[in-house]
Amino acid sequence: MDPIRKSNPQLGRLILAAALFVAWIGMLAILAATTTRPVVLSRPQFLVSDFDVIAQIAQGSHGPDREVAIEEVHWPDKKNDSLTSRKISVLNLDQCDGWQGPGRYILPLKKTGEEAYVVALPGPSPGFDPMKSKPRIYRETPETLHQLISILKSK
Repeated sequence: MDPIRKSNPQLGRLILAAALFVAWIGMLAILAATTTRPVVLSRPQFLVSDFDVIAQIAQGSHGPDREVAIEEVHWPDKKNDSLTSRKISVLNLDQCDGWQGPGRYILPLKKTGEEAYVVALPGPSPGFDPMKSKPRIYRETPETLHQLISILKSK
């Protein structure tokens, strides 16, 4: 009897396993290509900031105007805020990552002068050099607001 014509159950199982593996990898590739990438606030960046605010940015982070309109102050104290309903100058706004067009953004700010602010860089941590990274701003969404509220800071 011809050994090729003989049915081999092990070969059938191998082909089935290989087909399922290829289908599984294909499904993972489809999910990776179509899944959204959630925005995660950098806790070290917010822990070193002096003010956590929600601001309206009109012209964009790459425009000539570095002024933003503060709409809410989340930290240090919402009740005793001197920044609400003011326009302030953010000196490094054009260097920030996270710009998605005009709108409301969450900004972790550090005060640099009497009326000047910068978007804070993350604080130092092992294996990470914050001076080699860009500061980041975050579009206001329900998810980013929830993350902002969950960051606990001491006064």
